[in-house]
Amino acid sequence: MLPSNRCRGSHRTADPQENSCNLVQRRIARTGSRYEYVRYLIMTRQPEIAAPGKRQRDLRLDFFRGLAMFIILFAHTPGNGWTLWIPARFGFSDATEIFVFCSGMASGIAFGSVFLKKSWFLGAARICFRVWQVYWAHIGVVLATALLMVIIDVTQFGDPSKEYARWFPVGGLFTRSEETLLGLFTLTYVPGLFDILPMYLVILAMVPLVMAIYRVGGREAVFAFIAVTWLCANLAGYARIAARDEIELSAFQQAFVWAGSHFTWMNFPGIPWQENATWFFNPFGWQLVFFTGFSFAMGWIPAPPVNRTLVIIAIGVVVLTVPFAWHKMYQYLSGFIPDSMVGRGLWEARGFIEPVRWKSWVGGWRYLHFLAVAYLAWAAVGPGGIRLTTGWQVIARTTKHRLTVRVVAGAVLLLTAPYTLIDEIKFLLPALDTWLFENIVLIPGRYLGMVHLIALTALIMFTWHSIGDRARTWLVRDAFLACVPVIRKVGTQSLAVFLVSIVLSRFSGAWMDGMGVRMADYGWDYLTPRDAWMTAMVNLTGVAILIGTAYFCSWIKRQPWRDRAPSTTPAPTGKTGNAPSAVPAE
Repeated sequence: MLPSNRCRGSHRTADPQENSCNLVQRRIARTGSRYEYVRYLIMTRQPEIAAPGKRQRDLRLDFFRGLAMFIILFAHTPGNGWTLWIPARFGFSDATEIFVFCSGMASGIAFGSVFLKKSWFLGAARICFRVWQVYWAHIGVVLATALLMVIIDVTQFGDPSKEYARWFPVGGLFTRSEETLLGLFTLTYVPGLFDILPMYLVILAMVPLVMAIYRVGGREAVFAFIAVTWLCANLAGYARIAARDEIELSAFQQAFVWAGSHFTWMNFPGIPWQENATWFFNPFGWQLVFFTGFSFAMGWIPAPPVNRTLVIIAIGVVVLTVPFAWHKMYQYLSGFIPDSMVGRGLWEARGFIEPVRWKSWVGGWRYLHFLAVAYLAWAAVGPGGIRLTTGWQVIARTTKHRLTVRVVAGAVLLLTAPYTLIDEIKFLLPALDTWLFENIVLIPGRYLGMVHLIALTALIMFTWHSIGDRARTWLVRDAFLACVPVIRKVGTQSLAVFLVSIVLSRFSGAWMDGMGVRMADYGWDYLTPRDAWMTAMVNLTGVAILIGTAYFCSWIKRQPWRDRAPSTTPAPTGKTGNAPSAVPAE
């Protein structure tokens, strides 16, 4: 029997957590589920008493920030096949929004209390110290990457036919040293790949201004400032794009260009010797994402309720975005949709909506897509991130149902094997490869991606319904719960992990280049340097390095070389009088 004092009655109240508690009680009574009882205990447990002045970390914040670190590594690795499956390929928003949003929440937790509990001056000083750290982290990662490129060239670790030190983001350090070094330290040389930290730095510098506005006008004034700044940045972006492309504009578009011309100063110069080059990530546009997370952490925006209507709306936004974001849909010359009225219309529509989907200034639709994805993730992990502590349940299926799925999925795998295992069949069974080439129907290259996607789905379904109930439960509960603290650890050390991922991504790209050359030297021409197995090995090695970096930084921050200060609580002596005083640690 459940303790009656844990939930106060079975009626609905104004407290969402209490209502959830009552719902779980009814589920336990109806199903007797052990999982529901564990969930009930977690939802109703009393919060632990944190250390004075220290706020408990949110499980969801570190978990999703850790996932973003892995996605950023994959996305920055040159020629990485895994980037075809990251969220950015199917929607406008990507891991950058996750990183910036979570950084905003973390800043609200870490710095907001200093402004409110101490003073505005001390809060601004704390922000200046963090800006100082981020600035030198940016300088360091650029120089470290340039050094890595030189080492790869000298050792010929990568492709000897390439000059990695002449790669554009760092090549200026060797070809235009004076301009590049001056621009690097004054943040007027901010090439691609190295533009996230400068954007983050400028947004951090805006936090004292936002807190000053809050003290004067409250959260409404803050929201107005954020919205107006974002709008002005987008107008500046529209003016820049119009000037760059030199296209014919309507009177309505010219009005936008005229308005944006007053805010062109928001487009910071990015390359000293290129007149129209600006920062790719405009901080005045991206501050919208940052301060959305900051506002949630400060309590200026309440947590959204989880209900069916909002879930359906969020799913609708995500699905509606896919045709305009997935290259296999809008590229009618090489995608799934042929060169027809629909294919050309989708391509033209994507170009027309560019101002609401662009990344540099965070277009409105892009921001809406991120909110939809974030809401679905918020709903998926449950209240308080309960799924991150209890795992998931396996949906019960009959034996007949699972047998039917295995038969259908197995048939799909056999039918698609000649198209998905081309290299393997050619190497292991050359006679079969010749026979297949002469007898099977050849599929146009534009549709091979869809065939691979169908085969991958069938493989997952076949494997899932072939393993036993215990194995399925282990995957969705035990294995998942084992991964959660590892991912969270990466999220807690996000700055250090991000810096390593930038350098590591270039190393991984050169590694795959070098493997291709060496395989050709050994006569292994049937293998490609970026096939599924090689790509998996390089990516998983990168993941392991990021995890090791996170644990190493966490260990260093604990300062294990220092003696722990002994407890100042008097030890019981059995006598009256004072206990010996503790000696402070040096």
